[in-house]
Amino acid sequence: MDQSNSMDVDPISTPRVSRSQETPRHYTPSSLYATTQSYSSDLFVPSIVNSSIASLETNLNDGIYFGNDIILKYAEVYENTRSQEDITAVPKTYEQMCDEYYKTFREESSGMFNSDPRGYQIWEAERNTWNLLKLLSQYRFTPIKNIDEARKPFQTDGQLLCELLAINKDFAEAWIVRQWLWKIAPEFITVETNPEYRAFTKNAILLNLKKGDSEEYKYLDPDGVHRTQRALDSLDQEHEKELARSIFEYLRRGQVDDAMDISDKNGHFWRTASMSGIILYNEKVDDDVISTIGNINRHIWRTTCYHCANQENLYIYDRAIYGVLSGDYENIIPVCRTWEDHIWAYYHSLIECQQDEYFSKHVRHMGVNEDDDLPINIKSTTPNKIFEMELVKQLKEELIDKRLSREDETAYFHFLRLATHLILYLRDLMLPTPDKESDHIIKLYTELLIEYRQNKLIALYASKLPRDTSIEIYALFLKDVMASYAERHKLFILAEQYGLNVIAIARKTFDLIFQEIETADKHGAVFDVRIISLKEPIKQTEIIQIRALEWLTFNKEQHREALKLGNTLCRRFLASGKMNVAGMIIMEMKNSKSPLSIIRYEKSEDGEIDTVYVEHQNYYNMIEYYNRYEIWWKTWKSKPKKSNLKDTDDWNKSIKEVTNSLDNLFHKFLESYVYDYIKESNNMMTDEDENRIRESERVMDIYIPNAVLRHHTALYETREIIPENLEKSFNLANIVVEESSDLSMHFVRSKKLQALLMALRDSYLEILRKNPKDISNVLYDEQKFN
Repeated sequence: MDQSNSMDVDPISTPRVSRSQETPRHYTPSSLYATTQSYSSDLFVPSIVNSSIASLETNLNDGIYFGNDIILKYAEVYENTRSQEDITAVPKTYEQMCDEYYKTFREESSGMFNSDPRGYQIWEAERNTWNLLKLLSQYRFTPIKNIDEARKPFQTDGQLLCELLAINKDFAEAWIVRQWLWKIAPEFITVETNPEYRAFTKNAILLNLKKGDSEEYKYLDPDGVHRTQRALDSLDQEHEKELARSIFEYLRRGQVDDAMDISDKNGHFWRTASMSGIILYNEKVDDDVISTIGNINRHIWRTTCYHCANQENLYIYDRAIYGVLSGDYENIIPVCRTWEDHIWAYYHSLIECQQDEYFSKHVRHMGVNEDDDLPINIKSTTPNKIFEMELVKQLKEELIDKRLSREDETAYFHFLRLATHLILYLRDLMLPTPDKESDHIIKLYTELLIEYRQNKLIALYASKLPRDTSIEIYALFLKDVMASYAERHKLFILAEQYGLNVIAIARKTFDLIFQEIETADKHGAVFDVRIISLKEPIKQTEIIQIRALEWLTFNKEQHREALKLGNTLCRRFLASGKMNVAGMIIMEMKNSKSPLSIIRYEKSEDGEIDTVYVEHQNYYNMIEYYNRYEIWWKTWKSKPKKSNLKDTDDWNKSIKEVTNSLDNLFHKFLESYVYDYIKESNNMMTDEDENRIRESERVMDIYIPNAVLRHHTALYETREIIPENLEKSFNLANIVVEESSDLSMHFVRSKKLQALLMALRDSYLEILRKNPKDISNVLYDEQKFN
């Protein structure tokens, strides 16, 4: 990477070399850059949290977020980051994007009817953030020349500073951050110039002067107010407070020259003198003549400033000024108004402390001996501590604790997107971020993408979350997707491409939809259930529940699981009488054009019994019987009313065929129910097995008695057309009480035993009517029920 793109170091700003030094304002020491293998500390990243964002009140859909595909562009930049070169280019790309949007909004806000600056301020703030990331990335990834020069026997503070920047990457990065914080500080209104020193107080004294030896004027020196505890005129007090504030604001921006100038213009030359101690001791070359300039005893001056900063009787901004000069952040923080101000205070203190420590170790000039005691007690801080104190705390307050209102959609979305990409960028650099807070922010952003249906991007960001979280959030997203099968398959493929656990996600998606179905225990008593005809239409919510199975069809490994869960769905719907829904599930599995047809499961080749397949066949046989009965009933009701021989013959033929078919399916249905493989197994049953048995028994309590009664109707009503059906209708009693099946318990629990006895009585009486002498078999069968 070309060094021309690097961050310039400003030696004129704090810490300074000299006001009069003939050195260009910006220079770049050739040894400033660190190698890519040398860094290990945290990369501190400020954010766009400020008052301008908190005050935005625009609607997200009214902006350009989706119209200009902003979030898509950010995702593309992140997704295309593969190599180290790509990673270092990311902040620059984001900065350029923000600058384009900033200019667009700036132009729009400058119109006659739209002067609100908030639209572009939010982009300006983000642009500044990515600018810092760019500068730090360029510093970290730019190769440098090794320093092989021998240390000179005598070095000035200015030379030591350049050396420190070259050999200490943490210090150099802190320097870059401070310069950035100087640059982005907003404009402020400086104090009005008043060149006559304390004019109002002086005039008041002259007016009250009565004696030539009056002592009143003797407190007009800089320390007089604090020494004598006498107040200045209120106008002078206000002016000096504004002056102190203005000086601080200049120092906050690294503009020491301006701070001195404003002091001179207002007659506060003592302030200029006190600030001049910041000039580093250094060599000056003028016409080949070397001379020294700057503060040779800067460490003594700094200690003095530190003690001044801790004078409680001083004005808060005066203490803050001395805090800046000494690097004491504790006396700067009270006047900091923005988050950026706080960060600057910590970094400025960090730089001053590290710089002073380095100078003290390599002192090469006359001054106080190293053993002299210069008490100064500034708490040490590091970029890592600042990161923890400010960035993570602020992100948590703004997003997790909901201090940034969701009602302010643009600000919320903008900040959330930035915070997410900052975290992802830091992780790409393999730098540590607080896992809990970072994951929560990425999760919030992913949820926002789901809310605004940015379906193509969700898998990308979900893949950056912990495994369980990614499964949960992507399944929640898929649960509500109502697109076509092909479109849903694409979402499944996207998840697979981004390394998500698609098998777990598909199962979780089904479970979430499945949970919306009431359990059998909530359906009420068995005898109150009304069986819904297969012909009745099903509700949209029930269609969604059926389509939930389709999520399990995309991966072949889940086909057997899909069949098993299909059985579960059938049980749940049948338990509530929704035979129409269960019937659709079965039919969909049999329909070759349906996505569910892919999960049809056959018996294993080794001949072992598969309970999943057996249960599926049970439900298929049940649905097939009930479907045929509805056909039988429709055929029976279509009997010709007029005595047309041909129509009657055709009808007789049809009713015989459908009745015989119905009889075959009836026996097939009952035979398939006889054996419950899980219930009869010797294996220890799980909770799932127990639930399945309980639900299956409920289903059979509902549908076996009903099927027997329906079949009796079909056999009894066709006794004239198919004479043997009369005896069959009565022999249903034998089937119900057969010891191997014992279907009578279902009649008892469903309270249908009385209805069965009444139906058998009709058959019994009809047999007696036709053949009164042959009643032995009838009596034998009757005894079984007694």
